[in-house]
Amino acid sequence: MKGIVDRIEGKYYVIEIAGVMTDVPRSQVAAGVKAGHAVEQQKGIWVTDAAATKERESRIKRLMKDVWAD
Repeated sequence: MKGIVDRIEGKYYVIEIAGVMTDVPRSQVAAGVKAGHAVEQQKGIWVTDAAATKERESRIKRLMKDVWAD
């Protein structure tokens, strides 16, 4: 299962999974996971998918560059 961390609220990470915002207890998320990270579930724990996160960040930077280019 894969998702995107939308935000962290108190004891929960809010992860978008298949278009649905889901509250996930901090105990089920690996240390170091931050808002904006692409994550995947491995053995019941959400961990950062480094390659997907890097690609997502690059895509967002390209989009922002296009928005501000005149």
